[in-house]
Amino acid sequence: MAHELEVFADGSAAFAAAGKPGWHRLGYTAPGPMTAEELLAHAQLGGWNVRKVPVGQVTDPDTGQTVAAEEDFLIVRTNPHTGAPERLGMVGKDYKIVHNEEVAEFLQTLVDESGAVFDTGGSLNGGRRMFVTMRLPEPLMVGGFDQVDLYLAAFSRHDGWGAFTTVATPVRVVCANTERAALRNHAAMFKVRHTGHIAGRIAEARDALRLTWRHGEAFAAEAERLLATPMDVKEFRQFAAALHPLGPDAKDLTRRNHELAMRDLEWLFTSAPTNEPIRGTRWAAYNAVTERLDHRSPVIGRREAAIVRAERALLDDHANSKIKSRAFHLLAA
Repeated sequence: MAHELEVFADGSAAFAAAGKPGWHRLGYTAPGPMTAEELLAHAQLGGWNVRKVPVGQVTDPDTGQTVAAEEDFLIVRTNPHTGAPERLGMVGKDYKIVHNEEVAEFLQTLVDESGAVFDTGGSLNGGRRMFVTMRLPEPLMVGGFDQVDLYLAAFSRHDGWGAFTTVATPVRVVCANTERAALRNHAAMFKVRHTGHIAGRIAEARDALRLTWRHGEAFAAEAERLLATPMDVKEFRQFAAALHPLGPDAKDLTRRNHELAMRDLEWLFTSAPTNEPIRGTRWAAYNAVTERLDHRSPVIGRREAAIVRAERALLDDHANSKIKSRAFHLLAA
């Protein structure tokens, strides 16, 4: 699972997290929530002075003649460790730079309104991309005890590609893969092209991201309904068979593996201590599926098991994510 975080010559990484480190264990972990200034400092996102440098004229290698390039600009930053200028991309004259400090200021205004706190931030692909996330002030609580966190995540680029984007997502962004997962798995999105300014767009962003609360309330209401709906073992077996159908022509090995998976799911539903507070409900059935996929399904090969499982849990296009989605829909039907 490639993190793509920027790592400097001294071994430090351009990443910071509040309370809980990223799976990669890189960067700085703060004991609690950070201010915008603290996040920029600890994630080494401050003082880049991203700027446009005119190309001017270039020489045509075929003819040796000069070619005017007045409308072409390099995007350059000051490396936060060496102080040397670094090229990040090339853009046209209408391109507007969004500084890392502007991203933090933009999000700070949303923080003031929503009560969210800064949670993670980092630099990806040698400074060409950066992200900052805020954790919403109150996690969704299903049945008063099952916590589902939601985040506001902002993504900006310094390579001339893509827009400044803010999303509401259940994914905690700590690396490139979780960045992609958050951009796919979001409840609401706000975008600003780099030909405009983000200043003065707070009201527009707030209107767009207010969908977060409606999405969260809808998810919590559906989860509460699953929690309030009893399910016995017979119903659970029917649900598990529908979730993992076994074809009539399945080979012996496939049948044995299927039987082991069904036994494991049923044990999680009926006996696992993690399901004790919600035992005998449809919400317990859903949690049995997610626990098996995230923590108990086998890891084959030489890759580190913890990384493989993190990938399975966080990547929205992974087969496990599709199984979870199908399980939720089957139970909510």
